[in-house]
Amino acid sequence: MQIAPTLLDFRPLAPSFGAELSGMPVHGDVSDADLRAFVDALHRHRVLLLRNPGLDPGDLVAFSKRLGPLELHAAVEARHPAHPEIFCVGNVVRDGITANFARGVEQWHADSSYRVIASDASLFYGEEVPPEGGETMFADATGAWDALDPATRQRLEGLRAVHSLETLYDWNRRHTPNRAPLSAEKRALWPPVSHPLVRTHPVTGAKSLYLCPAVISHIEGMDAAEGAALIEELTAHATAPRFVYSHRWRHGDLVIWDNRAVLHTASLFDHTRYQRLMFRTTLAGGALAA
Repeated sequence: MQIAPTLLDFRPLAPSFGAELSGMPVHGDVSDADLRAFVDALHRHRVLLLRNPGLDPGDLVAFSKRLGPLELHAAVEARHPAHPEIFCVGNVVRDGITANFARGVEQWHADSSYRVIASDASLFYGEEVPPEGGETMFADATGAWDALDPATRQRLEGLRAVHSLETLYDWNRRHTPNRAPLSAEKRALWPPVSHPLVRTHPVTGAKSLYLCPAVISHIEGMDAAEGAALIEELTAHATAPRFVYSHRWRHGDLVIWDNRAVLHTASLFDHTRYQRLMFRTTLAGGALAA
C-alpha cells in the first residue's frame, strides 16, 4: 500500500529501523485510511514515535482499540483504575494508581511472551518522565537475524524456548526482594509456553530472533547451561550498538513497537529523586495480522 506523502511524515530514528511520525491523529475516531497508513508504517519501520503532548488515557485506549483487541496485564494491581487496559509502569503511587516498579536492571524482551499467543504490539506513553535516566532501548531483532552467518541460522532454525511467567517473577524477586512470588492462581492461569527461537513475521515474512532472557526458563532438548549460554550469546549479538535505538523520553511521547520484530528494555533512573509514570496498552496476538 502506498502512503500519500501529505498524510504522514517520517524521520528516521536509527539506520535500520524506527521512524518519527508527524501528521498522525491519535484518538478513537481516527479515519480508516489514517489507521491503515499507520499500521503499514509500523510493519515497515517496526518502531514509531509520535510527539503528542497531553494525550488523555481514554484517548490512548480508544486509539489502541481501533488497532485491535487489547490484553489485560497479568499484574492486576498495576492496571489503571479508570482504564484497566492500561498497564502503569514507574514508581508513582497516587490517585488510585500503583505503577509497576522494579529496581533491578531490566532484561531485553518482547512483551507478553509468557502467553500462548504473544502480543503483536505495544503502545507506551510518557505521562511523567524523569529529567535523566529511564530511557527505553529498542533492538532490531530482524536486522540481527539478517546479520547472522548461514551456519548459525541453520543451527537456530527449529529450536524452541520455554517462556514462563514464574521464571520472570523469580528473576524480578532477585532484584526487588519485597515483591510477592507468583501466586498459585496465576501459575495455573499462565503455565509455561513454548515459542520458536526464530520467528517469522505474519505480515512481512521477515525472520527475527525471539529472545527474552528473564522469561525463558530453557531451550527444549538442550542442556540448561548450554541453552543459557546460547541465549546470552544471541542477546549480546542482537543488542550490539549497530542494532539499537535508545529513546530519551519527553512528556507526551507515544512510542509504538512491533513485538514480533524488535526487543526492548529500559535504563535505570534515580527513583529516590524523580518520579516516572508510563501508560502502556498492549495489542493482543493476531490483532495486526491482516
